[in-house]
Amino acid sequence: MSININVGIIGFSLHEQEKIKWIFGAGLERDRTYHLKDLTVDENIDLLIVKTAAESALKKLESYQQQYGSLPVVTAGRESVESYEHHIQGVLLLSRVLKVLDLVQLTDNNNAEPQQKQQSFDSDSVNVGGQYDILVVNEDEENRQLLRDELLKSDIPLNIDFALNDAFAIEKINDKYYDFLFVDAETANFDAIDKSLKANNRSSVVMPTTKAEAVEYSHIVLRILKSFADADNMIIPDESDHTEGATSYNVLVVDDSELMHQALKIELDKSGISLQADYVFSGEEALEKLSDKDYDFIFLDVIMPGIDGFETCHKIRKIEKMAKLPIIMLTSKTSPLDEVKGIVSGCTTYLTKPINSDEFQKMLLRIMRWVKDFKYN
Repeated sequence: MSININVGIIGFSLHEQEKIKWIFGAGLERDRTYHLKDLTVDENIDLLIVKTAAESALKKLESYQQQYGSLPVVTAGRESVESYEHHIQGVLLLSRVLKVLDLVQLTDNNNAEPQQKQQSFDSDSVNVGGQYDILVVNEDEENRQLLRDELLKSDIPLNIDFALNDAFAIEKINDKYYDFLFVDAETANFDAIDKSLKANNRSSVVMPTTKAEAVEYSHIVLRILKSFADADNMIIPDESDHTEGATSYNVLVVDDSELMHQALKIELDKSGISLQADYVFSGEEALEKLSDKDYDFIFLDVIMPGIDGFETCHKIRKIEKMAKLPIIMLTSKTSPLDEVKGIVSGCTTYLTKPINSDEFQKMLLRIMRWVKDFKYN
């Protein structure tokens, strides 16, 4: 007799979700049968699978564990996480996934009912096991519907929840990690929502939104999430990608600090990738360089004399041939609003100063795979 096991997943793309569904429904006669379930409805969840390459997924894991209890966790991706015993390495293959899941020891607590909370207008919620979670806080039905329709135009799988007011929103924030909140600019108590986010250690981005701004703001958020999804789904290349005689790539480093130039030079040399780097100290110098030479990617400081990194990035994106050029912003600021400002101006991802060597090398490999595929395929 087969044991039915409900599985929740965090951080997987829509394509990956379909692959997992196919694996679970392969029709094999086995002692365990796995079922993919939503994490945002009242389902009994027996174990969680988390994609380690998706930074937002690991942030959400803690809040889901609070909701469902101490569930077994299986990580998936190129790199394992030391604190978790079970890991699905690399590509999601049927035999590989089932072999790892079969090793997970389930406890009696796994079948406990999830905590029941007061419903805060869930009838409009969209729960598809999405890669990102959004909360809309608005008492006006027309405004909720407008935001819902605009967000659903995205090809990124989203979970969208709704709350009538800030009191219901706080209840949801206590239970779940949201990437973005669309909050009614006219009626909501922003101080209370902000306090709840900080108390729960949530780094969610709050977008105060009027009806007139709803469409524009939803498009901005979808652009940001598309950037996040592209970064999360970048494949880290194997060491075999670093071969002698490989194509050389041009890199531009824009930072007003000579020390940062030296730090980046050390990291770029350490990568083993054939790179030709130019170094400038201002946005104005960067734009002049870009008018004379083509680059494969750019490191761009946020705070500089003259035009700052945000404005420089915006000007670069106006150049047609540089619309998809990877731009990595260098910043000591890590607030979600700074990330929003950077993404809106056109940056690809952020690198926090001082530089962490391991994180830098991982990021560089992801960027290089994207550059290689985009430029030569």
